[in-house]
Amino acid sequence: MKLGIAGRVALLTGAAGGIGEATLLQFREEGALVVAVERSAEKCARLRAFDDDGIAVLQRDVTDPEAADSAVALAVDAFGALDILINNAGAAPVREGFLETDMDDWRATLDLNLLAPASFCKAALPALQSSGGVIVNVASTSGRHPEPMLVDYAASKAALLSLTGALATEFGPLGVRVLAVAPGPTRTPMWDAEGGFIDGISERYGREREDAVLHHIRDVRGIALGRPGTAEEVARTIVFAASEASSHTSGTTIAVHGAMTTHLM
Repeated sequence: MKLGIAGRVALLTGAAGGIGEATLLQFREEGALVVAVERSAEKCARLRAFDDDGIAVLQRDVTDPEAADSAVALAVDAFGALDILINNAGAAPVREGFLETDMDDWRATLDLNLLAPASFCKAALPALQSSGGVIVNVASTSGRHPEPMLVDYAASKAALLSLTGALATEFGPLGVRVLAVAPGPTRTPMWDAEGGFIDGISERYGREREDAVLHHIRDVRGIALGRPGTAEEVARTIVFAASEASSHTSGTTIAVHGAMTTHLM
């Protein structure tokens, strides 16, 4: 299947880690041009080391009020257009529960996982209307299946799913597709980092790290395939969703969760 995105210009946030970097590489493999937004100077240096004229790197925190306009301007300056927006940047801190999650935690999570994507959508939509473009919001199955240890994260992703539907309805008649990809548990460097997701569930469940992963996947989340997803598996779905191969898909969510649920959605 030809995806029909060679030469298309994609703006990708959170572009240098896990799902983001896997998505960037998939886009380049298909011949798309990519504006990669990443806040870490070290990670930006790694992206620049690819020495690829089809990648323009912007070091910026997506919660910076000027980040979205700067990223869109870079896309137009570097490649002459903007066709695709992938809102991927986000974080999923593990909490002890609702009462232990303070309002600063809530504000930080909503700022990163909801308000930043909204800002990028607002900045990108004029260009996307001109190109007949597409927005893919990287949500999460937690947006539909909330749990106490991800209370603020799940709420932010539920809101992102709602935003996705609203934008699809408003901008579909103007030629813009808007949809979401919702990964289930996906093993990325964010999981394995010190103080990351695995450390959080290990402490919560009172189990060794790998045992905690299996318990979370099989017993808590009930994933039929019995393993977490990979960044590459999610990235392939994101690129498909953004491509011409998915040209009549909008206003919906594509789940990538290894059969986490057995009821109709």
